[in-house]
Amino acid sequence: MSGRILVISCCVLLATLVSMAQDKAVLIPKPIPNSPLKVEDTEDVFGQAYRWFLEGEVTMGAEKIRALITKAGFQLAADKYYVVVANFTDSFSPIGMFHGSSDFLGTRMYGLKPDNLYFIFITRQPDPKTYISVLATSKASPFEENLLPFLSLFIPIVPSGSAVGIEAAGPTTVIDIRQFNIPKAFLKNSDLSFLVKKELAEEKVLARAIFDNTSLERWSYGIATAITSIDDVDIIVGSDGTIIVRPKPNLDLATFAVLNYHFKAVDTKAKSFGNSFHLMGGIRLVDFIEPLIGVGAGFDLGFFDLALFAGYSAEFANELEAGYKIGQRIQEDVDPFKLKIRGKPRFGLQVKFP
Repeated sequence: MSGRILVISCCVLLATLVSMAQDKAVLIPKPIPNSPLKVEDTEDVFGQAYRWFLEGEVTMGAEKIRALITKAGFQLAADKYYVVVANFTDSFSPIGMFHGSSDFLGTRMYGLKPDNLYFIFITRQPDPKTYISVLATSKASPFEENLLPFLSLFIPIVPSGSAVGIEAAGPTTVIDIRQFNIPKAFLKNSDLSFLVKKELAEEKVLARAIFDNTSLERWSYGIATAITSIDDVDIIVGSDGTIIVRPKPNLDLATFAVLNYHFKAVDTKAKSFGNSFHLMGGIRLVDFIEPLIGVGAGFDLGFFDLALFAGYSAEFANELEAGYKIGQRIQEDVDPFKLKIRGKPRFGLQVKFP
């Protein structure tokens, strides 16, 4: 019973740590020095980008946009995030993101720094007027989000726009670049909702998108079912007061609640075998305490992973005190045992979250 009480106590403590209020804030980026930049687009790269986007060739269109930004003298850093709006027309202004080799239409961020998020607005309008705001909403990490559903297994817990022809414009393309200063509350786990208009009073929205900023995660938890290859026995006092030997089942099955630490931080939304190697520790779900430690690796199956693991558990068993022997009958108030810690190899499967 003491083991079960310990598990429940740990669950309640973790659930308490998870309960926290969401922070929200509206973020307005500031122009970088010398912005907006201007490019003499004699080869009509902006028009080429428009046609690629119009035909659904987003990768080709994004490469043209990259080329324009580079031609303007601004270097894109692989470790920074650039949310880009290409204002071809007021009815066709695709929004996307440049980050390393990520897809332009990807909306996934992996933890921000205070100064590594930018907004870039590209247009043929000679004097661009743009209102950009971001509603930032902090959120729990995937580990925290899935914790209460996991704990409930053991204890009851109450818990845009159609394309039109491009407008005629001169050869000068304008690139407006702005930088955010992200508050600490929104750096690791938050949703960033971008809203782009020509002016605040405009009813028409040029572009909008929600970006999922979720840090890489090193922690997860799961349910592990293990077997042991050791033939064990328990020494107990029988109902008639005799010291007897009780054999334990061969290949004894055991169920553990475990906590995992990943050697390499995991993208919980795009997991792979290579980054699923983890150290694990837990406790057996029985009326006595039996801790477990081991290593494992698994495969992503959507909401959960299926992992193989190997490790050792420590079982607290009885050992006879000097002067006592098997078959001896003792008085009720006599304790013939001393504590023995018995290591047991464990091999099995784990269902791992998140």
